[in-house]
Amino acid sequence: MIVRSFKSKGLESFRAYLNELRRRPLLTPPFEMLTDSRYTIEAAEPAEVQSQVFPSALEAGRYLGRALQALDPVGLEQDVGLWGWLSLFYFDQVCPFNRNGRRVPGEDCRHILDLNFRFYHRHLLAGPFIIHRLHGPNAALLLCNPLHQTNKFNREFCSRQAFISNRGVVEAAGLLYFDPIRGRVKRGAAGTGRKPGALFRFIDLVRQLDLTFDLYSMSGPRILDLLPEEFEPWKSGNPIRDRGTDGTG
Repeated sequence: MIVRSFKSKGLESFRAYLNELRRRPLLTPPFEMLTDSRYTIEAAEPAEVQSQVFPSALEAGRYLGRALQALDPVGLEQDVGLWGWLSLFYFDQVCPFNRNGRRVPGEDCRHILDLNFRFYHRHLLAGPFIIHRLHGPNAALLLCNPLHQTNKFNREFCSRQAFISNRGVVEAAGLLYFDPIRGRVKRGAAGTGRKPGALFRFIDLVRQLDLTFDLYSMSGPRILDLLPEEFEPWKSGNPIRDRGTDGTG
């Protein structure tokens, strides 16, 4: 389908649908709005997307990067109408039926782009698109979850500008905590508290190192060289096992 963008009226109608969906979780998405000129306009440059199933948020980000490459990258990141339109187009994936046969949309910012930095990356399509464009394959740690979910690494990094914008830091975290064989976060990596070598200890140490080193100029492996011994089990791929989870939600 040719990519379009919601007008103000379209965004208002989509937001109204999300509000009503919370009250009536079986309500059918208004897919007819996608091509209705009363609610939408054509994108600034020709682009096309296909209806397909993405195995992960990473794959969605990769696909959208290719599909939208004709569009101005700066304007695209701020195009609330276009990302709202894409959310409706892929609504069966960003808001699928749960095990009880109901849709649970969550916050509006998951479907309608909020330009406030605190909420910007929570958009379930724009977030993966932007993260993948910045980090490429190294984004796997942050985007290995199903498209309608986010994991704790994603949430914690995206809430810290100095983390999500730093290619070396994201690469280092991926080398420590992503299991490329299973395609998921290593067990126990996102546990709560300051478990030695896990997520929040990594955050603490990176903040300390940033006071002394120019981390933006460093690669992931170089940053790993600066970490203390408690991170060695994660570097070797044999972290201490516990009952932690990957924090997907």
